[in-house]
Formats: sequence, structure tokens, C-alpha cells
Amino acid sequence: MLKKIIQWITNNFGLKILAVAFAAVFWLAVVNIDDPNTTRTFTTTVSIENSDYLAGIGKYYDIVNNSNTITFKASGKRSYLERMSNSDFRAVADLEMIENFDRVPIEITAQRYGSYITVASKIYYLQVEVEDLVSKPFVITVATEGETADQHALGEVKASPTLIRVSGPKSVVDTIEKAVATVNVNEIYQDMTDSVIPVLYDKHGNEVDTKELSFNIQNVMVSMQVLDTKEVTVNFQTTGTLPDGYEYVGMEYNPQTVRVKGVSAVLNTMNSIAVPAEVLDLTDASGTIEKKVDITAYLPEGVSLVDNAQAKVSVKVQIEQHEKKKYKMPTANIAARNLNSRYAVEFLADTIEVELEGLTSDLEAFDAETLTGSIDVSGMTEGEHTVNLELNLDSKFKQVGTATVTVDIVPAGSQNSNNNSADNGKDDEKDPDKNRVENEDSEKKDTESDTE
Repeated sequence: MLKKIIQWITNNFGLKILAVAFAAVFWLAVVNIDDPNTTRTFTTTVSIENSDYLAGIGKYYDIVNNSNTITFKASGKRSYLERMSNSDFRAVADLEMIENFDRVPIEITAQRYGSYITVASKIYYLQVEVEDLVSKPFVITVATEGETADQHALGEVKASPTLIRVSGPKSVVDTIEKAVATVNVNEIYQDMTDSVIPVLYDKHGNEVDTKELSFNIQNVMVSMQVLDTKEVTVNFQTTGTLPDGYEYVGMEYNPQTVRVKGVSAVLNTMNSIAVPAEVLDLTDASGTIEKKVDITAYLPEGVSLVDNAQAKVSVKVQIEQHEKKKYKMPTANIAARNLNSRYAVEFLADTIEVELEGLTSDLEAFDAETLTGSIDVSGMTEGEHTVNLELNLDSKFKQVGTATVTVDIVPAGSQNSNNNSADNGKDDEKDPDKNRVENEDSEKKDTESDTE
């Protein structure tokens, strides 16, 4: 059976091929003569008409979902459709025909062979988002980049005009935080003016896309004042009386020097910033005082700080309470004043306890072996006497209470007075002028006593 089929196909095979070819050519001829209707797909871009209509009623629109590109079907004679391209069709969306403020009907027409071509009757729409159109003013702030020439600093920097009005969709305008005009001041040493395009930023510091926005101005003029600079010291003083038992120890503050700017005529007369003493009133203070002092209030007119971060100076005033400490003072360090030359002084103990008041650090560092003092033995005769001790103290210390010392007045030259005389000799070596005066006083008293 299969053999018969193969034989049938191959029998007169050339004639059969020729017949198929002839049929195809004949069919093409018939089709070309009849020119039947057919359908093709085209794609074109939608044109917008009356685009100002929404703006006129305070609205802004934005095309969504790429609906401004449309694909459609057209029907007609095959001979016409084959000669047409996408550019032979026009799609138009008239904004005055907007529906529900979210879509606009699209009308599609053939620009060529319009009488022979029919566009599918399906209704196509341009999808839009509509929102309020707003206009807001923003103050133009000026930012600088770069550093001025050495020994110079920027003074007043301002933009003209100072406002820019931005118009556009509410969703975009509402994101604007500020308008900034940035100028380059690198190495400038004299006043300058520059034309700058303001840039809009959102609250995160990101630049706002302005393609949907419009402005009342495009550029602003920024003027820059350049001033001289100078390094000056900051000086603090104190006032007020501390409570008893407290002492002002010292003061720390930072920064101690600041750089100021101004015209040279003013800077030449200025070397420091003097902060009034009333700012640091220590009255009744019983502990360390810490505060921040704004020094800008004490700058001369026309002078300001180069770095505003230095405006507030941190001040620390140290106040400490006095402590008390007892010491064993060698009696050998005590001198006897107004001693009659007929007598000598013997101390009944090698040391005497004294109490001093002062700062803890000073008390800890004090060596009692260096402490000296004196007693007044004028008019005293032989025997034991208790005498008030007067200490020789510097301003760091204060004697607490009254210290007394018991002495034995003995005849001069006695055995017991030898050691004491040696001690007095040491005191005499320490202060020979004082010893001379005391001896003169004793001799004078002796003379007066003999006369009587």
C-alpha cells in the first residue's frame, strides 16, 4: 500500500510541482485584482490639546501608566494599509473633555487614506492624575563653599531678591524645605557680587526635581563682604565675697582666644574681650561654679566672631572649702620677745600642738618643721608662765583658735638655760635684727627698773 502511495506521488512529479506554482501565482493575481479588506495594528503617541485648561482652574495633571502611547487596530483595503505606518495616524486627548479628573478620551484619525481606513471603534483613554496647582514663596538662604584668603573672613552675605516663588503640583511644592543660593568664596580677599541659580532642597537635604515646577525668577545676585580678622584673648574677672571658710582657687575657661572679624580701623584698637566681673559673681558661693558665657555681647560694634561656635565660652570657677589640720610645732622654732637680759627662757616641751586652716592641698604639703612663731615675755620674772603663741603664717593659712605654750623663766647663765640659750641663739641667727631690737628693749627696761 505504501509503495503505491509513493509511486503515485512521484509519478509525473515535475508536472505536479509546476501545477502548484501556477496555482499560487493565479491566487496572487486574483487577490491583487480583488484587493480584499484586512486589519493591521498600529502604535502612536497621544497629543495633548488645551493643556492650559486644567491650569486655568488651578489644577495640575500628570500622565500615568504610560497611557500617552496607544496601540490600536485599523481596517481597510490591504493595498492602503500596507502603505501606511504609525506616523500616518494621529491620536489626540482634549483636556477639556476630561472625565472624573482621572481620564481623557482619545480620538484617533488617519492622516492618509482616511476615506479608505477605519479605526476600531473601541474607546481609548489617557490616564491622568490631577491635583491642586499651588504657588509658594521661599526665603533664599545663601551658602558658601571654599575658604577666603588668609587673614580674611566673610562679613555680610545676602541675596537680592530675597524671595523666590515656586509654582507647581502641590505634592511636589510641599516637599520643598528651603531655597539655597551657593557661592564659591575660595581665596577671595575683597567684596564681590555673583549671579547664582537657587537650588531647592527637601527636609532630608536632597535636591528637589524641578521639571514640573516654574519660578518667578531664575537667578539671584549674591553680594559678599570680606573683612579683616584678628586673634584676641578672652579675659574674665570675678566679684563678690565668699562665705567664711571658702577660698577662690582659680578659673578655667575654653576657648581662651578667639578670632574676630571687622574693618581694620576697629580691629587695630582691640586686643582682648573683657567680660565684666559682674558676670562671675561669687557672693555666697560654696562650691565650684560652671556656666557658659556668651561673649558676643561684649564685642565692639562692627566686630563679630569668625566662628560662631566660639560664642559661648565654658567657664569653671573653682571654690574650695577650708580644712583644718593639727601639727606638732618644734618649740625650738619659737622666739621670745621682750625678754629681760637677766633671764633666759626654757620650754617645758619639745613640741607644741597648733591647728591651721587652709586648702586641703596646701595643708597636706605643709611641713611643720618650717613653722615659726614668737611669744611675748615682757615683764615676766622667774618661774613658769603660760604665754600665747603668735605664728608666722603666709596668706595660705589661718591659725585656728589660740595656741599657748608653757615656759620657765630662769636666771640667765643657769645650767638649765644653756640649752635654751643655744636655741635662742639659733633664733638670733635667723633674725639678728629682731634679736638686736629685743635686746635693746630689754636693756631699756632694765635701766628703767634700776632707776626706780
